[in-house]
Amino acid sequence: MGAFLFARALHKTEEFYLASNVDGAGAFDDLVFRYRLKEPDVWKTCFMQLKHKNKGGKICLSSLTQMSGDFSLFKYFESYCEIKSEASKLKHCGQFDEPEFVIYTNARMEGNYVLQGKDSDPVSVLSSVKDNWNYITFDETRDKDIFVFFEELAQYHDFVRELEGVLKRGTIVDKEINEMLDSVQRSVTTTAILGKPNSQKSALNKDDIAKLIKKMEKCDFAL
Repeated sequence: MGAFLFARALHKTEEFYLASNVDGAGAFDDLVFRYRLKEPDVWKTCFMQLKHKNKGGKICLSSLTQMSGDFSLFKYFESYCEIKSEASKLKHCGQFDEPEFVIYTNARMEGNYVLQGKDSDPVSVLSSVKDNWNYITFDETRDKDIFVFFEELAQYHDFVRELEGVLKRGTIVDKEINEMLDSVQRSVTTTAILGKPNSQKSALNKDDIAKLIKKMEKCDFAL
C-alpha cells in the first residue's frame, strides 16, 4: 500500500510526505499520507488504518458498535481523541484542522450506502480502482444506531466517573452499586456497552471499575 501511494503521489501531487508506523497516530499509524494536489491546490493529511481481509468478505453493521474488534468505531474514536490531544507531537503531519481518518479495507460494508466521492475529491488520490473514487461516511439520520451508540457511551462515561467518585469515598456498599447499575441499564440500551445482562452486578469490583475508567478516560465525548 505504501508503494502504491508513493507511485500515485509521484503522478498526482505537487509535494507529499508518506510514513508508516507513525508514533502518536494510535490505531491510524499504518500510513500517514500528507500531500498537496496539483488540482485543486490544497494540502490534505490522511491517517490510515489498513484492514486487509482474505477473500474480502463483509463488514457486519453490528461490528461497528462493539467496544473492540477490527471495525469497532469506539476503538477508532479513542485513537482520534488521543491523536487530537497530542497533536503537537504530530506537527510534521500538518495542522490538525481537517485531517481525514480512513479505514482502508477490501471488505464490503453490509447494507446499501450512499457512496461519497468523485474525481475532484482530494481523497480520491487514495483510490486503487480506476474511475471509482467512492468511500463511505456515516449519516446521523440514516445510521441512527451508530450515533445512539456514541450518545450512550457518553452517558456511560459519566456513570463510570460517578462510580469512581463513590468508590473514593470508601463507604460504598453493594446496594449502592446495584442501584447505580439499575439506573444506567435503564438508560443505556446498547448491549455491547454494558456486556451481558446482569453480568456486572455479580462481577463489578474496584479492579473492573479501574479498567473501565482507563478505557474511557482517553475519550472526549464532547466531540
